[in-house]
Amino acid sequence: MLFDPRMMDLYLGCCGVLLKEFGSFAEGMTTRVKELAYQAARKAGRPICYLRGGSESKEELARELAQRDKINSGLIAVFTALEPCLSYTIRGERSSKKLKLVLETRKCLHLYHYYLHPSFGLMHVRVQSWFPFTVDICLNGREWLARQLDERSIVYQQRDNCFMRVADPLQAQLLLDQQLTTNWKEELEALLMQAHPLHAEIAQPIAQRYYWSASQTEFATDGCFKDSASLAKFYPQFLHHAIRSFASVDVLRFLGKRVNETTGKVAANFRGQVTTSLKERPEGVRLRHALNGDALKNLR
Repeated sequence: MLFDPRMMDLYLGCCGVLLKEFGSFAEGMTTRVKELAYQAARKAGRPICYLRGGSESKEELARELAQRDKINSGLIAVFTALEPCLSYTIRGERSSKKLKLVLETRKCLHLYHYYLHPSFGLMHVRVQSWFPFTVDICLNGREWLARQLDERSIVYQQRDNCFMRVADPLQAQLLLDQQLTTNWKEELEALLMQAHPLHAEIAQPIAQRYYWSASQTEFATDGCFKDSASLAKFYPQFLHHAIRSFASVDVLRFLGKRVNETTGKVAANFRGQVTTSLKERPEGVRLRHALNGDALKNLR
């Protein structure tokens, strides 16, 4: 509800805050949100790291810290980063000569709470530190499945985000099916309380709760074969499919380049080059999609 400026105006009225006081009111709330996050990190003896650029992989950094410090469960670290968001600013309106709340794109500090969750494995909660305090929770079904397999002592081999081998594929599929019956409200509320304990106080004036929705989802499939000979029959077809099915615009879209969805063309001033190469090496086959020399996909 706080994404609606009219509701935000009502909210401030319930809090007894004038528009001219919004800045100091919001700053005070932001300070408390950040301090509670830092307190939790200090209490757990975990680092608080400010990330200046967008080039660092937060996930890789979290994995390195967890491995270095032998973290098996709980908070790994709190990363902070200045990032774009939708948030509120007070603007003067010329026609009425009055102040008004404006929801616009701006930047504020975001708090990334990285955890090794007992069920979900490596995951994070991202908290926007300025009104309306958006919260994003990111988890990976394969990380979750790995925890499920560990609990049942089912042997598997995992490489990056792919299962190379699973001793009992049928049981693994049953465990994945169980994920679909999760009580998401209960699980997400527990994570919210951990990473953003001030949320209840912030929402109390208008009895508001977080409304959960899936902003980004992905269904992914790992194809399993009994042995290498069975895979070898189909492997040439997979390579052919990978070359023929991904056009230049697909690679550009994946890398965040703007593509006209109607015409399938990029901007006229784009001067990059997309290439695809297939090579056979002693260790296996490599299929590589690249933009200006930067690899996008590698298959072996």
